[in-house]
Amino acid sequence: MPTDSEQQHGQGGTARAAAGYFTLVLLGSLLSSLLGGGFGALVATISPEFVKSLFSLKPEDGSIVRYAFTVGMIWGLFIGVGVSCFACLLTAIVRIIRLRIEHRQNEKA
Repeated sequence: MPTDSEQQHGQGGTARAAAGYFTLVLLGSLLSSLLGGGFGALVATISPEFVKSLFSLKPEDGSIVRYAFTVGMIWGLFIGVGVSCFACLLTAIVRIIRLRIEHRQNEKA
C-alpha cells in the first residue's frame, strides 16, 4: 500500500504531466500557426490572383500577402490544435493500456 508521500508525489506527477501536455499542445499549435501563415504568404506572393479570387478581395482591402498570412495563421492554428490534441489522446491511451498491463502482471505475482 502506498504511503501518503507516495500518493502526493503521484498526484504531483499527474499535474506535471498535464502541464507538460498543455505546453506541448500550445507550442505545437503556435508552430503550426506560423507555418500556416508562412505558407499563406508564400502562396500570395507566388500567385496573388489566386488569393484575390479565393477571398474576393478588392484593391482597397490592403495587402494581399498580409491577408493571406493572417488566414494561413488561423487555419494553421486550427489544424495544429487538432493534431496536438490527437497526439495527446494517443499518449493517454497508451498510458492507460500500459497501466492495465502492469496491473494484471501485479495481480498474477
